[in-house]
Amino acid sequence: MGVLKGSISYAKFHVRGALPEDVHQRYMARIRARGFKPLTPEDEADAAVGWVPVERPFDDEISFRAEGVFFANYLNLALRIDRWKFPSSVVKAKMAAAERAYKQKNGKERISRAEKAELREAVEKKLRRDGEPTTKTADFTWNLDTGELRLFGKSTLVVEHFLELFEKTFQLRLLPAGPYVTGIAVELPKGLDRVLAEIEPTSFHHKAPRQKEEEG
Repeated sequence: MGVLKGSISYAKFHVRGALPEDVHQRYMARIRARGFKPLTPEDEADAAVGWVPVERPFDDEISFRAEGVFFANYLNLALRIDRWKFPSSVVKAKMAAAERAYKQKNGKERISRAEKAELREAVEKKLRRDGEPTTKTADFTWNLDTGELRLFGKSTLVVEHFLELFEKTFQLRLLPAGPYVTGIAVELPKGLDRVLAEIEPTSFHHKAPRQKEEEG
């Protein structure tokens, strides 16, 4: 969340590259092509990643409206990540029970690696049928005029998936915001970009000297 409500903590990026002339039509087609598709217990993949509308991020029936994506000169979307993730203690307990039942049914004292792999697959499929995937969402808002983009999510998982999906969808590069990138974006005079690249951060906080402990 973040664009409409929730946390105002965000990661800032600059979008690099030229926009197509028919931005709305071209981008809506690309967004729909990479819209989120819910996980099912039968899926081989452990995760599903895709775009969802910012106002309806948890709907399984995804539909995009241009007026819900574009607002003035901004493009607003949300990234959704669903994953099958179960506590290791639960998986171990289920596996132990499945192995005991398998040995008893087949009159075995030991089972092979191949048999264990088949049992694990069966256990995980049952956990998926009985459970629900974990869900993460992160909104982003992109100023199409200035190229500034704010992603309302900072976890490594979210940022990595976002960068990959954004660049595949819009065929543009994303650079983390910083003094150098910002300076390049505003087109500094020739020569200053090289100077800016060599600037090091300076602390403006004055640290008071530690007071000596009183004697005695």
